[in-house]
Amino acid sequence: MSVRSVATKFVELCSQGKNFDVMRILYAPNIVSVEGDGKETAGQNPVIKKSEDWVSDKAFNGETVAGPFFNAANPDQFVVYFTLDITPKATGKRTTLQEVAIYTVKDDKITREQFFYDGKH
Repeated sequence: MSVRSVATKFVELCSQGKNFDVMRILYAPNIVSVEGDGKETAGQNPVIKKSEDWVSDKAFNGETVAGPFFNAANPDQFVVYFTLDITPKATGKRTTLQEVAIYTVKDDKITREQFFYDGKH
C-alpha cells in the first residue's frame, strides 16, 4: 500500500466518523503522537487511550476533513486539515476547533502524527 493509499483510506474513514477505526487499522504499534503543546504519547494503545480521554468530555456535532495533501519533498508524509464542531460537556458552549496534522507512513502504517492548532485544545 502506498502513502497515497494509506492517506486516502485515512480520510475516507475519518469522513465517516470512524476515527478510532483509523487508529486501530492504520497506526503502527510504535506510533508517536505529538500534540500542539509538544507533549508526546508513544504506542498505539496509549495514543488511542489519549484520544478516548479527549473525546470523553465532549459532544461531537460534526467533523470536516480536508485532504489528504502531499509534498514531493517529504514522500513519506501527508497532511490533513480538520474542523471539529464540539460542545464541551462542562460548559455546554458549542465551539469550532481547527487543526492541521502531519502523518508519517512507513511500511504501510502511520508511525507519527503531529498536530498544529492555535490555543488550548
